[in-house]
Amino acid sequence: MIIWIASYPKSGNTWMRSLISSYFFSSGEDFNFDLLKKIPLFPSNKQFSPLINLNNLSKEPLKISDYWNAAQSRLNLNNKKNFLKTHNACASHNGNWFTNKDNTLAYIYLVRDPRAVVCSNAFHSNITLDQSVKDLMNDNLVAYNGEFKLVEMTGSWKTNYLSWKKKKDFKGIIIKYEDLLKDTTVEFKKVLVFLKNFIDIDINEKKIEQCVKNCKFENLEAMEKKYGFEEAVSKKFFNIGKKDSWRSKLNIQMINKIEKELENEMKELGYLNRL
Repeated sequence: MIIWIASYPKSGNTWMRSLISSYFFSSGEDFNFDLLKKIPLFPSNKQFSPLINLNNLSKEPLKISDYWNAAQSRLNLNNKKNFLKTHNACASHNGNWFTNKDNTLAYIYLVRDPRAVVCSNAFHSNITLDQSVKDLMNDNLVAYNGEFKLVEMTGSWKTNYLSWKKKKDFKGIIIKYEDLLKDTTVEFKKVLVFLKNFIDIDINEKKIEQCVKNCKFENLEAMEKKYGFEEAVSKKFFNIGKKDSWRSKLNIQMINKIEKELENEMKELGYLNRL
C-alpha cells in the first residue's frame, strides 16, 4: 500500500523525502541522494510504460488519469509499504480519482506559506515573480516530467492543499514547512509517530537526531554543489530560504493579491494573523 509524501511544488517535499529515506533505508549514519530513489516520483516512466505506450501519453498528456490507479495497483503487487512522492492534487479528472483507499494507506502533506512558495518557485523554474503568482492561483496548472512529459496535475496552491486536507477514506498528517524549519526534530518525530500507526517501526531518538543532522539544508546544498542533483531544473535545487524572505522580494501588489485570494486558508494555517 502507498504512503504519499505530497505537496504543492517547493513546499519541503524533497526535504521530508530525504529525512524519511534516511531513517527507513539507511543506518542513519550518513545520507546520499541515491537514497531518494527509494521514494520515487509519481508519475514516472517506469510506472506507466507497462500500461500504455508512453508516446501516446505524450500526444494526450491528460489521458494519464485513466491509468493512475492501475499504475498504483501494479506497485502494490509487492505487498509492501511503498513511499511515493507527488505534487499531484488528490482530485479527479474525467471521473478518475488520483488515488483511492484500495491503493493508499496514508499520506504526509507538506504545506508552505504561499508567499514564500512564489519566490522559491520563481527561482527554481527560472520564471518571473509575476508568472509565479499566476501559477500559484491557476487551478488548471500542470507540470511535465521526464522524456515523455508525463503530467502531474498540480492545480493551484489552494486546490492542492484543500484536495489533500479534505476528509478521505485514508489517514493523513499535515506538516507546515515553517514548523519543520523551526524544529526539524520535533516535526520529524511527529511524522514517525504517525507512521507507526501503519508500519512496525521503532522510534529511535538517536537515529532521528542523526538523520536530521545529515539532512540539514546546508548539507544537502553542499552535496548538490559537489555531486549535482538530477531533479534540479535550471538552477540549484537546494536554495535555502528564510521564513519571511518573501517580504523583500514581493511587491505590495503581489502580496495583497495572494493574501486576498488565499485569505481563509492562510488564516487557518497561521500565515495571516490579522482579523
